[in-house]
Amino acid sequence: MGLTCGIVGLPNSGKTTLFNAFTASRADRAVYPFSTTEASEAKVEVPDERLETIHGFIETERIVPAAVDVVDIPGLVTGASTGKGLGNKFLGHIKECDALLHVVRCFKNPDVVREGAVDPAHDMEELELELAMADLDTVTRAHERVSKKARAGDKQAIFEQGVFARAKELLEDGTQLRQAEWSKVEAQALRPLFLITLKPVLYVANIDQDDLAGESAWSVEVRAHAEHMGSQSIELCGDLECELVNMEPDDRAEFQRELAIPELGMPRLIRATYHLLGLQTFFTAGPKEIRAWTIRKGDTGPLAAGVIHTDFEKGYVRAEVYSVADLVEHGSEAAIKAAGKLRVEGRDYVMREGDVCHFLVSR
Repeated sequence: MGLTCGIVGLPNSGKTTLFNAFTASRADRAVYPFSTTEASEAKVEVPDERLETIHGFIETERIVPAAVDVVDIPGLVTGASTGKGLGNKFLGHIKECDALLHVVRCFKNPDVVREGAVDPAHDMEELELELAMADLDTVTRAHERVSKKARAGDKQAIFEQGVFARAKELLEDGTQLRQAEWSKVEAQALRPLFLITLKPVLYVANIDQDDLAGESAWSVEVRAHAEHMGSQSIELCGDLECELVNMEPDDRAEFQRELAIPELGMPRLIRATYHLLGLQTFFTAGPKEIRAWTIRKGDTGPLAAGVIHTDFEKGYVRAEVYSVADLVEHGSEAAIKAAGKLRVEGRDYVMREGDVCHFLVSR
C-alpha cells in the first residue's frame, strides 16, 4: 500500500530541512520566508534491520525495503484558506496526503528570519486555524449541496446533511475533526471531501542542538499541545539530522558517539508515523528478493496478499508463516518446519508484525 506523508508548518519552521534529512537530499534551504513555491516530493526507504537479519539466513538477489512518499509542502500563511500565499495550491497538496508531519519551530537562530519571538503555541494554533477554515469552506459547500436533495426527501442526503452539519459546527467551534468520534458510516460520508483536519498528525518539534533531550519550554509546549489534540509528538534537530545523514557511515557513527545520539531521528520519525497510522510490516523472502510490505494492523492474510498483487486477495488459499525470531533461532526455513514452528494460516488469519510469509494462491 502507498503511504504519503506531507510536511507542513509555518514559513521558516524547518520543513525543507526536515525533508532534506528524510531524503538525504539538498533541496534549497533559505533563511527568509516564502523561498519555496513548489512542493518537493521524494520516495523514502523505511529503515528496517530485520531485512538484513533475514538475508543472513536466506540468499537472495535483492533486498527491497518498504517505502514512504514524502512531500515538502511550502509554508502556509494567515489567509491560506482563502488563497493567500498560493494557499489553495498548497492546501491541495495536503488533501492528497495520508498523514501530516506538523513541523514546529523550537529553535532560536537570528540568521533564520522570523517576525516576533519564537512561539510554538501560537504557531501551531495559527496553522491549525488555516486548515480548519479550509475544511469549513469544503463542508459548508457540501452541506448546501446535499440540503437540496434532503428537502426532496432523499434518505442518503438527509443523513449526509446531518453529518456535514455536525462537522460544520465542530469546525466553527475551533475543533479539529479528528478530535471527534465518527461512526463508520459517518466516516464514509466524510471521506470523499478529503478533509484536512481528519488526517492524523504527528507534531515535530524542530529543536536546537543544545536541547536534544527535548527539555526546553518550547519542546514541552509542543508535547502538551499534541497530547491535548489526541496526537503524538517527537523532537529532533533538523540541522543536525541533515549533517548526520550526509556523512560517511564511519564519521556519522563517531559523531553520534560524541553527542550520545544512539539513533538518527529519521527512523524514529518513520516508526512514529507507522504507529500513528496503525501500520505494520510483513516480509516475503526467497531467492529472487527479500521484501518488506506495509499493511494496516488487523489486516487478514488475504488483504496482505492483495498488497503484493490485487489478484492474490481473491485467489488466496493459505499462507505459510513464521517470525524473524523463528528464523534466527532455527537457522533456516526447513529447520523451522522441522521444529513445528511453520504455521499454516487460512483466510481468517490476522497478520502479526514481522510475519514472514509464503502465500499459496489459486490462479
